[in-house]
Amino acid sequence: MNRTLLMGMVVGLVALSLSCGGNSTLDDTPAAVALTIEVTLYNPDIDVCSQTALGADLSIDTMSISSHPKSPDVTLTSNSDVTLSRWVVTPTRTDGGSTASPEWSHDLTVYVPAGGDTALANYRVYPVEYLRELPLSNLLPENGGVDPETGNRNIRESMYVQIFGRTLSGKAVATERVPIAFNFYCGTP
Repeated sequence: MNRTLLMGMVVGLVALSLSCGGNSTLDDTPAAVALTIEVTLYNPDIDVCSQTALGADLSIDTMSISSHPKSPDVTLTSNSDVTLSRWVVTPTRTDGGSTASPEWSHDLTVYVPAGGDTALANYRVYPVEYLRELPLSNLLPENGGVDPETGNRNIRESMYVQIFGRTLSGKAVATERVPIAFNFYCGTP
């Protein structure tokens, strides 16, 4: 009887392990493409006072996203076309201060053909309302106009942009994480 019970348990474990494998989305292999971002034109100097008065989001004048095969032996097909959908911007202080602006993410669909490029113009990279959050709010005249961490009248941050999506065949893909440097001030730099 013990032998029958043991054999039943072994058969049950084998059946369970076979049912967990196969065609699950957990088995996605990396996409055959790599994506790169190139920022070709933007204004790195941002007057926080003027920007908030205008109600204008921070934007990148021109940038492109390129799709490249990960391996030179791969021939790309339309199954490697990418639909990007989640944009994440993570600010990091570059001036010695420790408090950085809040991370921002948003959903926006952008199509990148396999082996091709997609050009974006006047792309919104950070919302204007976040310019009124710490640490940038310290630069506003009503808050003293000085960063208390550095004693400076400006704050330097890199906005790290990373974009996530899927290929037409369903494989997860993301761009590299790209820093875009900004110098924030109020009035004259």
